[in-house]
Amino acid sequence: MRRTCLSACRDAMGQKYLVVFLAAVAFFPCVVNAELKQPNVVDVGAKKQIFLDGLFLDSQNHVRLTMHKPYRDGQILIKPDRPWEMDPKGSEQRISLYSCVLKQDGRVRVWYGMGRGVGSPEIRVLYAESKDGIHFTKPELGLHEVDGSKANNIVLPGPRIAGAAVWVDPKAPPEHRYKTQTKVYPPGQREKLEMHSSPDGIHWNLFAEPKVGHIDTQNIIFWEPSVGRYLFFTRFWEKNLDLNKRYRTVRRLESDDLVTWENEKPIMVPDDRDWSIHPRSGVSGRPPADFYGGAVFKYEEADQAYLMFTQSYWHWMDWGEAGLGPATIDVQLAVSRDAEQFERVGGRRPFLSLGPEGRYDSRFIWAMPNPIRMGDELWIYYVASNRDHSRISKIDPLAGRELSGIGRAVLRLDGFVSVDAGYRPGRFTTPPLRFQGNHLELNVDAAGGGSVRVELLDENREPIKGFGKDEAIPIARNSVRMPVVWKRNPDLSALAGRTVRMRFHMTNASLYAFQFKKIDTAEN
Repeated sequence: MRRTCLSACRDAMGQKYLVVFLAAVAFFPCVVNAELKQPNVVDVGAKKQIFLDGLFLDSQNHVRLTMHKPYRDGQILIKPDRPWEMDPKGSEQRISLYSCVLKQDGRVRVWYGMGRGVGSPEIRVLYAESKDGIHFTKPELGLHEVDGSKANNIVLPGPRIAGAAVWVDPKAPPEHRYKTQTKVYPPGQREKLEMHSSPDGIHWNLFAEPKVGHIDTQNIIFWEPSVGRYLFFTRFWEKNLDLNKRYRTVRRLESDDLVTWENEKPIMVPDDRDWSIHPRSGVSGRPPADFYGGAVFKYEEADQAYLMFTQSYWHWMDWGEAGLGPATIDVQLAVSRDAEQFERVGGRRPFLSLGPEGRYDSRFIWAMPNPIRMGDELWIYYVASNRDHSRISKIDPLAGRELSGIGRAVLRLDGFVSVDAGYRPGRFTTPPLRFQGNHLELNVDAAGGGSVRVELLDENREPIKGFGKDEAIPIARNSVRMPVVWKRNPDLSALAGRTVRMRFHMTNASLYAFQFKKIDTAEN
C-alpha cells in the first residue's frame, strides 16, 4: 500500500514535491500502517499466570526458560505389605503403574493397582488414604472377598483390571460423581475399556463401555469448560508404514456424553529428534524411545495451564533373549495452553529421573496425574519399580529382589518452569496485557544476591509515570507471594482495564508466576 501511494503522489505532484509529501506521510491516510496488525492483547484478568512457555516473553535479553526437577528422598510411602498383596508364595508384588491420587476433605486419597504375581490373572484396584500425605492407612472396607475374607482394601476386584485413573465429574449427579476408566481383560474375551462410577470413590459400579478403538495403559479423562466437552487422553499404537512396525503415541479425543468419542488427534508422537537420539535396533525398527503413556492434567492453580507427565519408554539396544534395552521408563514434562498442542520442555531431559542402582525406582518411574497442593508445595506421587520392561522382565541385580512402591516428589508451588537470569543482568517484556485488580504479586526467588524490578509500560512501550524502573523497589527475597511495590504508589487501580506491558529487570533470579489481585487496602 505504501509503494502504491508514493507512486501515485509522485505522478500527481512531481518530483520536487516528494520531500514535502514524505514529511507529511505520517498524517496521510493512505500510508497509515494498516497492513501491520496490532499485537494481540492478553487478558490476564486477576488470574495467576505461570511461565510454562514463551507466551509472556514478547522480547527478551539474557534470560532463559528453565525446567525445575522436583526433590525426591527415595522413601516408599505405600508398598505391598498385606497378604492379599502378595503372590501365593508370600512374596511382595509390583504395584501397578496405573495408579492415581486426589486430595479431598483433608485427606490424600490413593487408588492403586495390584497383582498377585507376574502375569497373574488377578489384578485389582485397592485404596489407601492419609491425613498428612506421608503416612498412609489401608482401611479394611469389607467389600470384596479374597482367600475367604473381606477384611481388605479392595475397591474394584477385577479379575484383571489394569489400574485406575479416578477423577471427579462436575457434570454428574452425586451417585456418579467419581469416575474411573481402565482397560479390562474379561476371561475368555477380548480386552475392552470400561468406565465405572461411584458416589464416594469406594463403592463402584459399571457405568459405560465407551467405544474408542485401541486403548492401553492409563487413560485420562476430565471435563474442560473452555470447549464444553470431556477430553480423553490415551495411548495409541501408530504404525510405521515403511517398516511395518508399530510404536506408541498419545492421542486426544472429545465427547459430550462419555460414550461416543470423536475428534481424535495425536498429541505426542516421536519426532525426528526422538528417532535420532540413538541408533535404532534393526530388530524392532521402532524409535529409540516412544510414549508408554501421557498423564495430562489441568493445573488448577493458574490460568490456561495444562501439563503432561510424558512416560518415555526407552528401548534402543538389542538385548538378544531379553529383547530390547534398556527397557526403562522415566518421565519428561510437556506443557500446553489448550490441552491440544504440547511442547516438551527442559531440553527433553527427565523431569522425574530413575533412581540409583539398587533402589526401588531404578528401572520404572510413573508419575500420577494431578499433583496435589500441600501448603506452598506441589506433591507429585509416582509409582516406581526395579523391574524393567524387557522380554524376560529383569530385576535390578543390585537389589537382589523385586521392589516397588509409591513415592513422593516435591516441587515449589507453580514451580514447573521459570524465567531465569544469571549474574549477567537480563530483562524481558511481556506482550500487551489487560488486567483487573489493584496490586501485583510474583512467585519469585531472588534471594542470595538476586534482584527483580518491574516497570509498567504504555501501549508505546514507554514507562508509565510512577511505575518506571527507577521507581520500582528491588525485590531481593524468595516468596511464592511477593508484592511488587513502586516508590510513589503501589496501587494499580488507575491502570486496571487499560492496555499495558510489563518489563522485568532481573539479576540472579527465577520468576515462576505473576498475578494481579484485588486487595482491600482498608485492611492494610
